[in-house]
Amino acid sequence: MSNHERLIERLSGEMQPVKPLRATRWRVIAWLTLALPCGIVASFFVPRTLTDWSEPGALRALIQSVLAFMLSLLAVGSALNISIPGRRGVSGKVLASLALTWLGLSLSSMPGALSEAHDPSNTRCFSFLLVVSMPMMVLIIASLRRSRAHRPLQSLAMAGLGVACLAVSLLALCHPVHLHPADFLMHLAGVAVVVTLTVLLGKRWVKWD
Repeated sequence: MSNHERLIERLSGEMQPVKPLRATRWRVIAWLTLALPCGIVASFFVPRTLTDWSEPGALRALIQSVLAFMLSLLAVGSALNISIPGRRGVSGKVLASLALTWLGLSLSSMPGALSEAHDPSNTRCFSFLLVVSMPMMVLIIASLRRSRAHRPLQSLAMAGLGVACLAVSLLALCHPVHLHPADFLMHLAGVAVVVTLTVLLGKRWVKWD
């Protein structure tokens, strides 16, 4: 018994106080406070032109940007929540409703661009999304690593979606108001790649040991 008591005493002396996690909303705000400036700075490494907000359809483009921003915050908050046992993420219906609204607005902005010549080198949508997403991706993986993840793949996929949506929101600020079908495909491809990269790069760091 005395050996057990000494073992317990030694282990008790080695224990360090555990700092509790902040509420999810504050973790989201902390991530956004760092991620948004990093994304903006990263955007300067990609050739782009600012959006002409005087064009017809500019309001629709602005609404798309706001919807993508809202999706980003909800997805990141959901990723942080579901990483902790016993917590649930944002309702899938809410995320789907916002995503479908964004999709509908994107499709409705195409007719005005169908007759325009498209030069992929002028937009570089895919490169923009990847470059802007990288620092934000590292930050959200670091945030998930602090608490680890009860469901790492699901948490990382949702986190990747949040990062991609924030990048899409920034892209709307330096993109033609009218959307060409080729641009739209690059947007979707960029989102898919960002989500995939987040899962692949983060699963080693956020899973439970």
